[in-house]
Amino acid sequence: MSAPVLANDPSRSLAPSSFPSGPLLLAVLPNSGPAAGGNTVQLLGLGLSGATSVLFGTTPGTIVSQDPLGLTVAVVAPAHAAGTVPVTVTTSSGTSSPAAYTYVNPGLPAPPTATSINPASGPVVGGTPFVIVGTNLNGASITFNGVPATVLGSDPSGTLLFGISPAGAATANVPVVVTTGAGSTTVPGGYTYV
Repeated sequence: MSAPVLANDPSRSLAPSSFPSGPLLLAVLPNSGPAAGGNTVQLLGLGLSGATSVLFGTTPGTIVSQDPLGLTVAVVAPAHAAGTVPVTVTTSSGTSSPAAYTYVNPGLPAPPTATSINPASGPVVGGTPFVIVGTNLNGASITFNGVPATVLGSDPSGTLLFGISPAGAATANVPVVVTTGAGSTTVPGGYTYV
């Protein structure tokens, strides 16, 4: 007789489910990306179907697709300052608990360095081929006392930079400056016009 009593007990039928009623966000893949945003991120979880918004911190991402089973949502990450932010998904059933996503700044290129120029002297009329030895010299420009030199190129490792000296104003020692997008460096000893 106890079985029918248990079956009709209202407290049994109204017992809370062990499953959450709202969306459940389990993972963000990948869990990091550039501070500039624009990359597509996959959200994995349960009950994600019908997602109406995805927030990265307080900034909304752009939902691009979601599967009808509610297991995945693809979203384009918005731009955000570097750091870790909570990601949440909102559906008609509520808002998920957060999952972490980390914004990172891309590595900045290293500035150039220069240790020598060879030859270190040449005629005032210019036209002397030279090589500068250093590091991170790819894509560099060169000036002799502020006058641009002709850049012929660099080796793939960025340790050798080849060029042709410009004409000088007079016989003198002048500074040689190497510049890339990451900064500038002055060649020790400069270049002497003779």
